[in-house]
Amino acid sequence: MKTNMKCLAFFCLVRFVDGMNAMGLAEKIRSHIEELEPLFVGGPKALQLQDLLDLFSVSFAEPGSNRRRAQNQTVMFWNDWLIEVDGLNSIPPLGFPRCPTIEFLQCDDGSRKLYPEANTCEVTLRLPIHQTYDSFVHYMESGLIQAPTFGFL
Repeated sequence: MKTNMKCLAFFCLVRFVDGMNAMGLAEKIRSHIEELEPLFVGGPKALQLQDLLDLFSVSFAEPGSNRRRAQNQTVMFWNDWLIEVDGLNSIPPLGFPRCPTIEFLQCDDGSRKLYPEANTCEVTLRLPIHQTYDSFVHYMESGLIQAPTFGFL
């Protein structure tokens, strides 16, 4: 009886691998094993703050400029706010179609936008420039609360 079960299990495994090979998935899995391992063994890795910080590339203005100084302060506010809200459980196992980026909402005419904006197709988050952390937090959270379908479309 044990021999029959082992043969059946082996046959099922061979058919599974054949199916994966037919669609080209087996080679993709082999070439991206580190990224896909959590799907097959032990579940996704718990999300750490550093994972979120490393996820985004930031589009900064010229070093030394007034814009850059305001943007650096905004990135510090963003980092502090991420620590405070700690909301995600994990990054999607296969990542994102594009590298998520952070841009800044600064207008050339001196006016400013208060609320964050996001482009989910481009995976871009546009952060508003604020003078204080409290103001940054207020408008980040108000913006998210006022967009109840954000992330669900």
